[in-house]
Amino acid sequence: MEGSLVDMMREIYGTERMVPTQFTIIGSDVNQIRHLFFHLRAENRAIEISYGIEIFRGSIADVDDDHVLIRIPKFEEGPQRRIRIRFDALNIFYQFEVIIEEINGELVWFRMPDSIQSATRRKYRRVYPDDVFLRFLFQYRPIFGKRGIGQIVEDRYSYLVEELKKDFPDLSLILRMVAEELHSISRFFELKFYEKGQKKNLMEQIVTSQESTLYIRDTDRLDNYFRKLNLFGLTNYEREFKNMLNVMSEEEARKFFENLQQDELRQHLYNYVCAPIMVFDRVVGHIYLYTTVLEKHQITTDDATRIDILATLLSYAMTRTAVARTYYTEPLARLQNISIAGLLFEIRSQVLFEYLIDHDALRVLLPLRNDVLEMEGDITRLFPSEDRFLIGMKFTEAGPDDFKRLERYIFQKTRARHEASMATKAAQIEMNS
Repeated sequence: MEGSLVDMMREIYGTERMVPTQFTIIGSDVNQIRHLFFHLRAENRAIEISYGIEIFRGSIADVDDDHVLIRIPKFEEGPQRRIRIRFDALNIFYQFEVIIEEINGELVWFRMPDSIQSATRRKYRRVYPDDVFLRFLFQYRPIFGKRGIGQIVEDRYSYLVEELKKDFPDLSLILRMVAEELHSISRFFELKFYEKGQKKNLMEQIVTSQESTLYIRDTDRLDNYFRKLNLFGLTNYEREFKNMLNVMSEEEARKFFENLQQDELRQHLYNYVCAPIMVFDRVVGHIYLYTTVLEKHQITTDDATRIDILATLLSYAMTRTAVARTYYTEPLARLQNISIAGLLFEIRSQVLFEYLIDHDALRVLLPLRNDVLEMEGDITRLFPSEDRFLIGMKFTEAGPDDFKRLERYIFQKTRARHEASMATKAAQIEMNS
């Protein structure tokens, strides 16, 4: 029906400038869309804009009969002439792909869409608090899974796991536990943390660049240095050997490792393991164990795997402590919106954002008015936006009566907003009368 009315208007006003959105048709998409943009401008609501591969946040600056002016901070013009906009209005999530008409720095004119392209009603009402900052920490989940090797790790290192579950793990205690485990494999070991700008030897360079555990099974055989291991989680100098073949002959590459082998044999090394210690995605040190030809017990592949697991547990403890002492101690994450089902918040750290992709269970401490709510849940979406990173979380559990407190907060916030809107409209009517 709406399409036919627009066609009739085109015929009547054929000699004039005519676009589908020039006239308001009561009850039509055109009317609804225009009022949506007026609502967004009045509320100064943030809008998500996708342009090419970039994602921005902007706001409506002006609305006329058939065009909308949007302000997009840090926007840079590219070859694309369309943008995709997303926003919430009246508890409905809208998405439009619109045509760019004109660009002037951060100001972008686009043609008002003449139909609703995508609209999804939210199951739960969202509110948008002003300047609320929360604290959060990822929760422990079995690092290696709940089956197979994961179950073995949980059982074998249960005392370590119990410490990892705490909000603030005792790192000194964990280091002592790890040291005892290492000593049971070999009495020759070191835990080393790198200093900034420190020059690394070949072993440290391999561990840092590959972020995996180096294992030399037997220094007596040259092939053990660069022959493919086929052991999960363990590596040797195979990749370095292949890189050398790109710039030198095989004979020269083998000669390099012969010199390395002779040097280690002079030190009476029989075999050794070097496992990286990481905080987030950065190698900050290593665990190094070795045995000599005089030792009865040598480092087996099972021992090397144990060392790799211990390094992973220590890395997790250090990363968890780093987050606990920052984002769980200080309110550094800004709340974007919240409903009874979940929330959306932003952080500035790309390193933490990428780490949360694999550690998606969170505990959040949320200050709302005079209450601090403790909510737990799972991350359901993560996406970058300008110089920030947005994280969506779905609630699964809460502290005693915290869901009731949250429900009351949402109701009060919604009512206050409605009353303010009604007061504004009443004032406008009084001014016009």
